Amino acid sequence: MGTFKHHITKWNKLSGERKAIFLKAAVSLVLIKTGLMVLPFGTFRKLFHWLCNSKSTREISQERIDLTVWAIDTAANLLPMELLCLPRALATKYLLRKVPALTLEIGIEVNPAKKFEAHAWVEKNGSVIMGNWPESVLYQRIWVWK
Repeated sequence: MGTFKHHITKWNKLSGERKAIFLKAAVSLVLIKTGLMVLPFGTFRKLFHWLCNSKSTREISQERIDLTVWAIDTAANLLPMELLCLPRALATKYLLRKVPALTLEIGIEVNPAKKFEAHAWVEKNGSVIMGNWPESVLYQRIWVWK
């Protein structure tokens, strides 16, 4: 019960804007995870592309981008399902779809001593905004989803 009260207290302290972005992030994550689980990947990819296709672009402040990334990470950590890097990156790409020069990157870890490991992240103008990893890890890009 203490954890629940803690979350309610934190929720009540959020501004209306933060609450709205958090709820959009949570809904996006659940729908994306569901889509990835029930649809063939090719179908999911086409649907996601159609949903993200925006004729217009606009710059969004770094503060708004950071707030969106915070909301996605926080919702992903609180929702009762496993939401690893791909759903988080897809939710970021969707919620920031009007931001120019935003790409979703997928790569594999370059380390022969370890088993295969993939990672998804989002970049804006070549800088990672979602899905950072330790400098000791090296990922080789295998797919860029624009």
